[in-house]
Amino acid sequence: MRFVPAIVLAAAASCGTEAPTHGPDGSPDGGVRDGSSVVTDATPIPPDGIPAGLAPCEEAVYHSDLAWIQAKVFDVSCTTMCHGMSPPAGMLNLRPSASRLALVNVQGYSHPDWIRVVPGEPQKSLLMVELGGEPGIQLEGYMPWGQPMLCTEKIDAIRRWIAAGAPE
Repeated sequence: MRFVPAIVLAAAASCGTEAPTHGPDGSPDGGVRDGSSVVTDATPIPPDGIPAGLAPCEEAVYHSDLAWIQAKVFDVSCTTMCHGMSPPAGMLNLRPSASRLALVNVQGYSHPDWIRVVPGEPQKSLLMVELGGEPGIQLEGYMPWGQPMLCTEKIDAIRRWIAAGAPE
């Protein structure tokens, strides 16, 4: 029984609700290493399903699908203030019916030399740079603008979705 409190404390400390940390080279953990993205597979879903009551950052490790990213990232962090308005900031509409079409193979509005999402290539995707998940152009800050940086687990779920070809 003595180990139970230690396990609970360790689990609470690793829940992933903090902003991503940065490695010695300045890139966010889980970012580019040796010239290529580190893309880890989603955690396999246990036979009895994803555990109930997880925080979104804890749940993110199980996902690489646009439906989850839409509901747990875009809808709560992006569309409420900027990318759900009319017209949307940066001409990027991240509402459910429009997000994939506005992202995949679309030239960046403020950074026209970049493509917002390059299927299969998170390291070349402006979305990943703007979220702080990949190095690239110098930005004034990371998205979501004026809010805490997304947790590493959410950024990694988006990275996995892009690496898988950014499917619907």
